[in-house]
Amino acid sequence: MAKPFQGRKGLFIFLAAVLALLLLIYFTSLRENRTPLEDAMLAIFSPAQKVFSSAGRKIQSFFDAIVSFQELKQENERLRRELAFLEGQLLELQELQKENYRYRQLLEFQENSSLDLLPAQVIGRDPSQWFGMITISRGYRDGIRKEMPVITDRGLVGMVYSVSPNSSQVILLTDPRLAVSALIQRSRDPGIVGIVENYPKEPALLRMTNLPPDCNVQPGDTVISSGLGGVFPKGLPIGTVKEVGEDQYGLVKYVVVEPRINFNRLEEVLVVRGSGGKRSSGE
Repeated sequence: MAKPFQGRKGLFIFLAAVLALLLLIYFTSLRENRTPLEDAMLAIFSPAQKVFSSAGRKIQSFFDAIVSFQELKQENERLRRELAFLEGQLLELQELQKENYRYRQLLEFQENSSLDLLPAQVIGRDPSQWFGMITISRGYRDGIRKEMPVITDRGLVGMVYSVSPNSSQVILLTDPRLAVSALIQRSRDPGIVGIVENYPKEPALLRMTNLPPDCNVQPGDTVISSGLGGVFPKGLPIGTVKEVGEDQYGLVKYVVVEPRINFNRLEEVLVVRGSGGKRSSGE
């Protein structure tokens, strides 16, 4: 058991002696006048001194590199947090710019319209009726009533379906329960009025039915509300004719209509509270 200890002790003594000699050589080298014995010792141990000096520099460089790595790691983490914060600020700014643009569009449309319009935000959707119903941030305390039309600056959205004090549900044009009397804006054939309703084959599109076979309609035509029925004002844009077809007997035509509204991206709407002139701001 004593031999390993003695071995370590001998190694320690050897290293201590070498260190003492190196120190002696170092301080001796600083002197201008040296004895022949000192010059001989310098010559003998100079290579060992260079080895230890080089090893010392490498060890120092190694520890300096570790310290530098830790500092770089901390700096990288700090910069990463700052970048994430700035990216979040940029996204928020871009969203505010888009929202501001939409509000300006709605405000300009509202100011130039003869309709009494009340802006509202879309605050909810029913996932099971994504193309059927939305909830808006206005209710009967704001003067909202059932069956009031809902639009945007691009066209007809739907109709108020139910009302609560501070919110309302709006049934969309794409809901099977809603149908709108409409006509073709370009031709405006006398007495040629169709019914716009949902298109079962494609929930995001509409279908206009009950058109006579000689109806003057073609792809690209604009479909607008006819004003019949007393619910929707005349002339509200509904969509663009995408496809024209006939029933299997050739007795009536139908057209597939692409809505002017992207119902997936509705965020702000306008509720039509009246069409006989605007109300005062105090109402």
